[in-house]
Amino acid sequence: MAVVEVCESAHVNSRYLNEMSSSYEERTRLLPPAVDREPHSPDVVRPCYYILQILGMWKPRNGKLDFIWRVYGGFVYVLWLGSLAAIMCLDFVHYGFKKGGIRLGEIMNSVPTCLNLLCPFIFTVYYFKRGQFVELVFSVQSVSDEWHQKLKRIAKWYTLMSLCLWGLGAAFFIVHWLPFLSKSWHYVAYIVAAIYTTGWWGTWLSMYGFVCHVHSVQIDIVVDEMKSRECRAVTIMQKHSQLQTSLERTQKDFHIIISCALAYHAADLIIFSFAYFDSSFGNTYQLWQYVGGVIFDLMSIIVKLYPPAIVAAAVHRIVVQAAKRYQLQVTPVSTQLPLEDMQLFQYIAWCESDMGLKILGIRITVELSMKIFMTIVTAAISFVAFVVPRLK
Repeated sequence: MAVVEVCESAHVNSRYLNEMSSSYEERTRLLPPAVDREPHSPDVVRPCYYILQILGMWKPRNGKLDFIWRVYGGFVYVLWLGSLAAIMCLDFVHYGFKKGGIRLGEIMNSVPTCLNLLCPFIFTVYYFKRGQFVELVFSVQSVSDEWHQKLKRIAKWYTLMSLCLWGLGAAFFIVHWLPFLSKSWHYVAYIVAAIYTTGWWGTWLSMYGFVCHVHSVQIDIVVDEMKSRECRAVTIMQKHSQLQTSLERTQKDFHIIISCALAYHAADLIIFSFAYFDSSFGNTYQLWQYVGGVIFDLMSIIVKLYPPAIVAAAVHRIVVQAAKRYQLQVTPVSTQLPLEDMQLFQYIAWCESDMGLKILGIRITVELSMKIFMTIVTAAISFVAFVVPRLK
């Protein structure tokens, strides 16, 4: 009898999964005509609304000043190429083009620096054009005005974070590069490059964090509905399948991007440390500048790990709520188990390990993020305690 029930449950689950695999796509096709579905839609909540326009990463589709936008967009792409050339040529600006003055360590360090500062622009433009940003945010903000306002508050916090990261990053790289410069046009070129590239970096981190946070809110909506007994198990399973489809799309959009980003930040730490201890930056390069560069990479790594951990924690809340829903049906006088709610709990618990965002093939959880954070802190303390005294 139990085997028959399990088989029937598996048949029902597979049927609903097949039905709901297309449900999300149908729902996005039925968006109201007033909602702009293009990547530059102004109708959905978007953090860094004006910053994205200032940095040339996105423009609203309102038909105004279209010619100026095209000209400015071309200028931003030229600036991107100019920043690439400027960073790669930093060693030659520092030491000149004499054969004896070329430092291999500084040239090697320029490659991951370019990746750190220039890839975020490409990532953001690519995600707005190819990703599901508009559909994802609209599916949450259209549920009710309460959730819409919550998304607006979250977007404001991420905009503030972007401004802070932009200011700190620009200040650091301007001061970081000043000892390498000697002519007036050097200062102009590298200050402009530092301002724009760190803006791209900080804005991309905020957009990535916001998308993960939207998924967390999307999951909280389902958790909130699960608290009501009027919401049947079949309906919850349908909504859960929609969540899986949405998370899988974001996973597809972000997996390679974030994995590559973590890889080049780790490579930058190694190459930057090699260049510093090899004295490739010259005798005037201070220890605090090296520490600042390390903090920049560590901050980028931590910010990339924290948002997926938020999603994993939200996914676990669904499992906890499903367990509570099941337990509330069992009382001291109960003679039968609530089979429907028990099957729902089993289904959601089985799906938990596959839901969430994966980086480098590993699903990032709160526990794993804390382990990585503690490893980083331990390494930093060990460096200060054992390496720095030997450098004096």
